[in-house]
Amino acid sequence: MLVLKDKLPSARDARIYMSVERTYLGYVRLALYTLSFGVFLRKLETLAVITQKIHASVLLEWTAKVSGVIGVFMIIAGLITFYLDIKYIEGGIPVHPKEVTDPRIYMAAERTFLAWVRTAIALIVFGFVIEKFEFFLLQLEKVFNIHLAEEHHRLVGIGIFVIVVGLLTLILGMANFYRTIQQVDKGFYRTHTWLYKAYGVVIFIACLVLTFYVLKVI
Repeated sequence: MLVLKDKLPSARDARIYMSVERTYLGYVRLALYTLSFGVFLRKLETLAVITQKIHASVLLEWTAKVSGVIGVFMIIAGLITFYLDIKYIEGGIPVHPKEVTDPRIYMAAERTFLAWVRTAIALIVFGFVIEKFEFFLLQLEKVFNIHLAEEHHRLVGIGIFVIVVGLLTLILGMANFYRTIQQVDKGFYRTHTWLYKAYGVVIFIACLVLTFYVLKVI
């Protein structure tokens, strides 16, 4: 009879560390996609209000709010999962330095760098979506000769901030890739945990601001 253990044995393998990093960045992108969907729903809601489709506007409003909340919780879930996974790997057995210089490790480092690039692109595109949201509202004001809330005039600044975070993400990804290759060449790799945690906090704050001011959760 097989003896089932609560947890699978772990090892301090560079590929496992990098896999956790890519999963973490996947949480970030999923949160951004969810918030982008919420912003799109806000556009439809504004249009529904102008055309006096009350029931549709209420449904779109609450769906957008739920999307914003889900996006914020995605970031929190990503941070918690990242912390627990790294802690679990650190409790595993060490590997021989020769295993760290395996060609597959370098390929894993490339995949992790591409995950940073995809996250940066998602942030930059999301920033443009936020900025264009204000343009959309301004056009509605002109076409329907109405005056919407003044809150949308701050969206350009928020959009630019998100784009800057996207560019910073690309720079961090490049720096992290360079550091990773240096460590792999030496036969020893550990995840730069403080970098990922600090980055997650920045993304969390950005998502929180967007949820409150763009999606108007409260």
